[in-house]
Amino acid sequence: MTSNARAEYRKRTQQRQTIIFGSIIAVMAILLVLGTLVWSGLLPFPLNRDFTQPPDEQAIVCPVEGAAPPDPTTITVVVFNATNQTGLAGSIGTSLAASGVVVSETANWSGEDLTDPVSLYASPAGVNTAYALRAYFPDAAVHVDPNLTSEVVEVVLGTGYTTMVETPTEEQFTLAMEPLPGCIPLEEFSG
Repeated sequence: MTSNARAEYRKRTQQRQTIIFGSIIAVMAILLVLGTLVWSGLLPFPLNRDFTQPPDEQAIVCPVEGAAPPDPTTITVVVFNATNQTGLAGSIGTSLAASGVVVSETANWSGEDLTDPVSLYASPAGVNTAYALRAYFPDAAVHVDPNLTSEVVEVVLGTGYTTMVETPTEEQFTLAMEPLPGCIPLEEFSG
């Protein structure tokens, strides 16, 4: 092999190596940029992982199966007014207190607009208590709020609110403990 042929062979080998390693470095740089964008949340993760994500907080939760309604005097609530009607939370709080429910606070709702009649937000430990409150608010939906840690239930009166049952019967308390249609088992929230 002559020195000219050897130089030509070395030149082709270096060109091939430059192309291969340059391509690998370019692909790695693109993957690094994409990975950083996904990690920062600017790009969504390309695979659907619904099975590992907790249910939506606005999803309706089921009560614990076979749970009996608690005594109304053991229920503590915070009543929020999400309507334009002035003093609604205060008047509902007074009515609940008259029936034995402990009302710790009444206030205006600062969250998202609520068009439902009544939404009850509870911690996983307070779901059965929230279901018992459905005896007062039959149209209420029960939701789990992971930010709540006690059994205090937040009663949010929405723009669809009409009336409350002043003194529910034993039968109404029993019916209130029935799971709502389409509810998600509590275990999926506390997973």
